[in-house]
This record gives sequence, C-alpha cells and structure tokens, in this order.
Amino acid sequence: MNGTKTYSLKKSLFISLIVSLVFVILTYFLSLTLGRFQSILLPDTGAAWYYWKLPEVDIFATLTMWVFYLSHQIVIWWLIYKLKDQPAVPKGRIGKYNLWLLVVNVIFIAVHLLQTTFFYDGLAQFVPVMSSQGSVIVMLVMILIMLNFRRGLFFGKKVKLPSKGTALVSKLHGYFIAWAIIYTFWFHPMEGTTGHLLGFLYAFMLLTQLSLAKTNWHTNIKWITVLEVYVAFHGAVVAIDAGNGMWPMFFFGFMMMFIVTQVHGLMKNRIAIAGIISSYVALVLITYSGRLGDAFSGTAVGWADIHQITWIPIILYALVFGIVWLMQGVSLLKKSEIKMEQNSISQDIR
Repeated sequence: MNGTKTYSLKKSLFISLIVSLVFVILTYFLSLTLGRFQSILLPDTGAAWYYWKLPEVDIFATLTMWVFYLSHQIVIWWLIYKLKDQPAVPKGRIGKYNLWLLVVNVIFIAVHLLQTTFFYDGLAQFVPVMSSQGSVIVMLVMILIMLNFRRGLFFGKKVKLPSKGTALVSKLHGYFIAWAIIYTFWFHPMEGTTGHLLGFLYAFMLLTQLSLAKTNWHTNIKWITVLEVYVAFHGAVVAIDAGNGMWPMFFFGFMMMFIVTQVHGLMKNRIAIAGIISSYVALVLITYSGRLGDAFSGTAVGWADIHQITWIPIILYALVFGIVWLMQGVSLLKKSEIKMEQNSISQDIR
C-alpha cells in the first residue's frame, strides 16, 4: 500500500454498514451469555447511578478495560495525526489512513465485545455517568459551531461567532470527538438492551464518520444531520426503557434543535420547513395534553411538564457561545504568549 493508492468510498461505506449491523447482532446474542454478571448487578438508584457495572471492582476487568481503551484511544489519535498529512483524495475515494482508521476501529470493537463477554465491566466502574453524556453533548456543540457558516444557528441565520475561537474548535474537533466517541464506547459494557444496541450502532456510525475525515463524505450535510438527529431517538428509547417519563424531554428537546438549526442545512423551501415545524408543534401538544397517557414509559406528562422540551436546546446553545468564546480566549492567550516569546528572543539577539 503506497502513499498515492486510494480506495472506493462507496464500498467502504457499504462494508462499514454491514460490519456495524453484524456487531449489533453479535452484541445481542452474546449478551444472552452474560447472566452470571447480570444476576449480581446492584439495584438502580437513580439518574446518577450506572446500573450496568459490577458491584465490586474486579482486577482482570479493570486491567483489560483500561489497557484496551487506552490502546484504542492512542492508536486512533496517532492515525488522526498522520491523516492530516495524507494527500487529498479524489471525490468518492478514501486514502490509506482512512482505511487504517476503519480497520483499527473494527478490531477494537471486536476486542471490546470479547472483553465484555469475559470480564463485563466498562469504564463506568471508575468514572461518573455525566462524563460520558457530557462528552457527547460537547461533540454536538462543536458540530453546531463548525456548521454555523453553512446552515446558520437559528432558523437559517448565521451568528457572528469569534473567528479565532471557531478556527480552534475546527482544528481540535477531530481529537476531541475521537476521545468522546471512544471514551463513551468503552464506558459501557456491550450489553444487549435496546438502548445499548442503539447506542452502539450510533457509536459505530460516529467511528465511521471519524475514519472518513478528509473525504467528501465527512462533510456531507445530510449524513451529519442524521448523526445529530439520531440522539433524539436514542435518548427517547433509553428514557422509555428507564420508565421515568423523561422520553419527551429527550425526543422533543433534540428535535427542537432539528427544526431551529439542522433542517435549514437540508432544505430551503419555506413551505416544507413550515410543515415540519407544524408537525413538531402538533406532536408536542398531543403528548403534553396527556392524550398519549403512559403508553411509552409508564409515567404520563402534562402541561406542567412542557417546559422540559426547552432544557436541551438551552444547554446546547448556551454551550455554543461558552465554548467558542473560551476557545477564542485560549487562542488569544496563545498568540500573546508567542508574541512575548518572540520579543524576548529579539531582545536576546540584540
């Protein structure tokens, strides 16, 4: 394999899809063998508790999870670093480092599946639940920042975000998102619940997106939007499984992001967009009027709960400005330090 050889993007995507589905199926069937671990799990005590972890730390589970996670993380970071020097590939093709990224991710998915089967525990044994959820939230915020110049932030309107902060987010996003995906992937044992399976499928899609950086697929707005909207369905299913009545908050919260921001990268027809917004409003009104009862989660919601649909958008949009201005400050500080160092060198020369 030499530096100029390229491979079919279409074939790579097709194989990635098949492999992802095969891993989801294997995860389900191998989860049926995890009874010896599932039978000793401690009772769920609320949102801050992660149910799928062993009641006590196991030395072999600990060693395998950390060694394999760190190996996965470091190798992917190294390949991303090498990818930046990969020559541009023609449209519809991928380069050698894209291929290596795909292959390495497949290998570590298989390793994690085996690690779960024999030892069960993931990183959740040692880190808080919010660290996993928070990493994905920041990933979504980074996407909002980087796509502001293409689709805008609010109903197709571009927001003037600080240029240096936006540039730094763009420069660092590959390394951060690689950490967020791989960390979250190793946070969970590869359990076979509906929520886990949907989550792992999402992780596989994100790993594919990561692996295809510097190709035309990586910037495909339709594909990116699918990855963004997926969390609405995944979050709702996890909440329904939990039976806590919070599924509307996740579903309508993330779908509000779709109608306010994401749909405007897909279409410009105002009538079509108005139809989508009207459908969203109608579903919200039906759900919070109590007409659905407790059909989905065992806990009904009413008008007093409707404010919940604003929580996720408020958090994400607030983080857009918080993170981009933080990165602006970091960029200016770095520039200031470089200038001071240059002045110091100049004085020493004189």
